[in-house]
Amino acid sequence: MSISAEKDNKAIMRQFWDVWEQGNIDLLDDLLAPEYINHTLATPDLPSGPEGVKEVVSMFRSGIPDLRVVIEDMIAEGDRVATRYALEGTHRGDLFGVAPTGRALSIKSMTVERLSGGKIIEHWRVTDELDMMRQLGAIGAPENNPSSTEEAHERP
Repeated sequence: MSISAEKDNKAIMRQFWDVWEQGNIDLLDDLLAPEYINHTLATPDLPSGPEGVKEVVSMFRSGIPDLRVVIEDMIAEGDRVATRYALEGTHRGDLFGVAPTGRALSIKSMTVERLSGGKIIEHWRVTDELDMMRQLGAIGAPENNPSSTEEAHERP
């Protein structure tokens, strides 16, 4: 695949992340192939293809209305684009069953998308879900107990 095609794929991925920020989910019909496969379903009951992504974007935008996508790295090779990013904003609506907290969130993730014919056709994602749930207040931070840590290091 040419450098030009890789550059085009990165441009498509930037448009995809713009949908998350701006909320124009109808653009997903242009960016995602009808046979789009999400290999990393956080919610297994989502519809397939672009409709499932529309539901995820809508959920995040209603939970974080001031949503921003901070792209930290974007690397293209062949038909794949890897993105390391953070979803940032204020928790003002229900998100994953957690009532609004008003807290600032920064949800760190990495994705790999495969593109073909100018469309995204496959998706893989890894998110720091533990940190996300801590930021939402759904779970507490681990207690800092130095004595148990010291004991663990002293054992043979």
